[in-house]
Amino acid sequence: MRFSFTLLVVLALSRGAAADPVLSRVLTAPTAWLPPAGTTIGTAGYGRFGDGGMINLGFGLGGMAAVDIGAENDVRGCTSCESEQPEAIWMGRAGFRLGVRQGVWGRGAPALVFGVRTTFAARGHTFGRARAAEAHLVASWVVGPTRVHAGVAALDAGFRDDISLGPTVRPLFGFEWTPREFPKSSLMTDLMWVPRLEPDRVVLERVVSIGVRYQALSWGSIELGVRNREDEGLAGTTVLVRVNGVWGARDRTQKVITPR
Repeated sequence: MRFSFTLLVVLALSRGAAADPVLSRVLTAPTAWLPPAGTTIGTAGYGRFGDGGMINLGFGLGGMAAVDIGAENDVRGCTSCESEQPEAIWMGRAGFRLGVRQGVWGRGAPALVFGVRTTFAARGHTFGRARAAEAHLVASWVVGPTRVHAGVAALDAGFRDDISLGPTVRPLFGFEWTPREFPKSSLMTDLMWVPRLEPDRVVLERVVSIGVRYQALSWGSIELGVRNREDEGLAGTTVLVRVNGVWGARDRTQKVITPR
């Protein structure tokens, strides 16, 4: 039901789309790709156990920056973490990214983006005033049929007025492969850390994801992936389904970052 609703939202908003999506993330980890000027990107999805749900809109600003706003539930919380499954917490998130496209600084130079994201609302259940913030620096390269993303993220999260993680730096990584024989399909994997709220502290969970993206239409794609968090076995693996749509200005340079 929830996924059907978000799917309809993205499909409706995507009318009149003019270009393939230029996505700001692999599955969980961010990329250095920026939307072309005047382009809007929408993403919606849902995951098993409710984890991995999101709905988000991003806007390209002059080809040099982007803003986004939406809601997601990557952050989880548990009051008795040894005996219960952590519960996903929906948070309103807004972000800003500034960067350059691949090749701007010379042949072979990667796309480079600095981005920040923060919470503007949260439904935190027992975790009153739950919040999360992130700053990341990411480089992305196109190498033949592959796209490689690497960087670092400074993460912070907390709840109430007295519980806070404090800025903590972790690496991030992403990889995408588009076989030349199947140019509409991409295999993806990434590595990222996300906060988990516990009764008296905040910890970071390592998240490893793998999935596929299919360019179903000229303006939209669909993703199917699995995501596993640190210290969770196969039984805790989350299955994700997401759709992406894009509409707005046509940008001929987009082929640099989404090769066919």
